[in-house]
Amino acid sequence: MNNNYANVERGAQQLDALFQNHGTDCDVEVPMPDDVTSLPELPDYMLEEIPIQAEEIGVPTTIDWPELKPIQSELLPVRPFTASLLPKSLADFVMDEASRMPCPPDYIASALVVALGSLIGAHCAVKPKKNDDSWLVTANLWGGVVGEPSAKKTPAINTAMKNMDRLESLEAKKLEDKQAIFAGEMAAYEAHKTAILSAMKRAAAGKADVTMSTSKNELTALQPPEEPYQRRFKSNDGTVEKLGDLLVTNPDGLLVLRDELIGLLASWDKEGRDGDRAFYLEAWNGTGSFNIDRIARGSLFVPNLCLSVFGGIQPDLLTRYLGNLVNSLDNDGRIQRFQVLVFPDMATWEWRDQLPAKDSRTVMRGIFDHLATFDPVEDGAIAADEYVKLPYFSFDDDAQELFIEWSHDLNNVRIAAEENPLMRQHLAKYEKLFCSLALIFHLAAGKVGAIDINSALHAASYIQYLESHARRIYGLVEAAKVTAAQTLSRRLSEGKLEDGFTARDLRRKGWGGLGTAAEVESALDILEEFGWVRGIETGGGAGGRPTTNYSINPQVSAKK
Repeated sequence: MNNNYANVERGAQQLDALFQNHGTDCDVEVPMPDDVTSLPELPDYMLEEIPIQAEEIGVPTTIDWPELKPIQSELLPVRPFTASLLPKSLADFVMDEASRMPCPPDYIASALVVALGSLIGAHCAVKPKKNDDSWLVTANLWGGVVGEPSAKKTPAINTAMKNMDRLESLEAKKLEDKQAIFAGEMAAYEAHKTAILSAMKRAAAGKADVTMSTSKNELTALQPPEEPYQRRFKSNDGTVEKLGDLLVTNPDGLLVLRDELIGLLASWDKEGRDGDRAFYLEAWNGTGSFNIDRIARGSLFVPNLCLSVFGGIQPDLLTRYLGNLVNSLDNDGRIQRFQVLVFPDMATWEWRDQLPAKDSRTVMRGIFDHLATFDPVEDGAIAADEYVKLPYFSFDDDAQELFIEWSHDLNNVRIAAEENPLMRQHLAKYEKLFCSLALIFHLAAGKVGAIDINSALHAASYIQYLESHARRIYGLVEAAKVTAAQTLSRRLSEGKLEDGFTARDLRRKGWGGLGTAAEVESALDILEEFGWVRGIETGGGAGGRPTTNYSINPQVSAKK
């Protein structure tokens, strides 16, 4: 037995010498001594397994890998647009224009509803409660259309806004006539003023034909003619200061129309532009006044700060904006104000060439013309007084009962049960949306007097439709996380990361959607959930911070 142990010891010494001469990577075979025949049995205590943590030697434990699951992300479903969502006078126009383009009718409908709401603006309001006069709701709305660059967002918006452009053109021509009249009145004013000043000089010189007091009274009574201005209905790219100027002479409100909404949203986030954001957020309410104070421009008082906002936006840009909004915790409710924001499914394109429905175009032109000039009191609104700022419409008894029941369900059921914080805040603004839509549908249908049950039902149905779009849009935040995980899964399949990589290794790659620690962590969590990777903590001894190394499912390499 002792000779056997001696032979083993001698073989070990020969192996050490070989390593010293050739290193540990040599391929030389070292024979054991011939006289080593067998080894004795070891005592039981030497056969006990000594547990060794994988972290102690930097080698991951054996992983029982599950079957790889595909990482998929789908948009949440939305309710399709149907003609029954709108009063017939609006639905006929929307369906005809969308069919001929073709484009989703959702695009034209949302732009049309916001355009009509901007025409009504602060010209009148809804008083939602029978007795309490402290709550007024104007018809101005914010909205937009979401789609890829080829989705015909801009043509659809332009179709809905044609009558706005026509009204602007008519007002520009009216201004030319007014300016000609103003020029004559101004010349007469200057001549009269010159004559009075001449008389005052004669009076000062002691001439008996005129007295100084008479001339002073005449000069005080002389008023210059009021300079005409063009009535405006929309602005495409105005600064806050310019919008303030326009609102002074257009107290019923304006529509801010942007081809790309992301430009407007991004401008509010720029350093030093907090005042712009506050201006817009206040303008969404539609019933307040606003003071603008600038050193260069002086002070400006806007009696009715009322703005509607509409435009287009691409899904990836909206996704990025929503993600930044969530991660920055800078959520002041600005995105929730876009309550007429739609993201419909795209139909298969096909060639269309058909005559337009001229009757629906004529009816739509008449609606725009009426809302641009109507007197709400003549149409049944209650006149403004010292307590209520604007002329207002109320609900009739049936519509009032519907609104109360709808509000009860909204506040006590739907909002209370909503888990998504963005969606919960979005729902909290639906009472204004209901009242605005009901007033728009009421007036667009040519009705007078109190808002009836049909207009209220249309508002409730349209909100249910819009809610499904809001859920799809806010769902883009979660969809973006899955998209980032899909990107990472492709990189793993391509062998772009070594087994045992860390989150820091991943961030250094700079791949799209994986640039921040939060994005990387989210993507890794999804991949781990779907069986692509497994995180194993290593280190962390003696008070140090542990490191998570990610092992890659061997099945991933088989997908190359």
